Amino acid sequence: MNAPPTALGADHEPAPLQRLLLAHTPAAERSWHALCWQLDARLAELIRRRADPTIAAIRFAWWDAVLVERDDAKGRGEPLVDAWRQQADAGASTAAERLIDGWRVLASPDPLSDEDLLDYALARGGGLFALLAGGESEAANRLGALWALWDLAGHASEEALGRRSLTLASDFLPRDARSARSLPRPLRLLAAVAMPDVRAARLPSRGFTPRQYSRLLIAALRG
Repeated sequence: MNAPPTALGADHEPAPLQRLLLAHTPAAERSWHALCWQLDARLAELIRRRADPTIAAIRFAWWDAVLVERDDAKGRGEPLVDAWRQQADAGASTAAERLIDGWRVLASPDPLSDEDLLDYALARGGGLFALLAGGESEAANRLGALWALWDLAGHASEEALGRRSLTLASDFLPRDARSARSLPRPLRLLAAVAMPDVRAARLPSRGFTPRQYSRLLIAALRG
């Protein structure tokens, strides 16, 4: 990625789990990883606010125009957009489009089918992991989808939706432990936090828990 910009400010501080992942990110890549997590959080806000679907669609279209179509007339003065334009390489637009499309699935007013959940997971998780890994790969797609479904299960207001998400996530569990080794260390650690819950079909707790911290610490010690 291109040279890192100045910090985005205290109002864009990453969540506790992401902050720990950033500590395990090489210094040269840390600014880019932080920016990608901030973008994911901004898109998530469009869903958490439960905006009118039409308004949400307009906002997602704005992000498409700025990050995918690269409309330089939009977003000037927006810290995240300015930072993106300084750091993102030419290939980032494709992964950003997937990330935006993943969140767009959850904005639908209709009940989410299993197909919808898979579309969300492969787009959001695969897109975000591709941004963080510097490119797409089967490992990024599969573990990104697993993580996205695990993350949704931990935030879903309906238990049934959370359990469906975990069931679908189990299909993405790696058959070979070596499959994750091609991914950057922060993504391997993130997968290590999520996989035990997916294997046990256990709904993750909201927020960053001591159990999750222990998993991350153990995975970090193992390398």
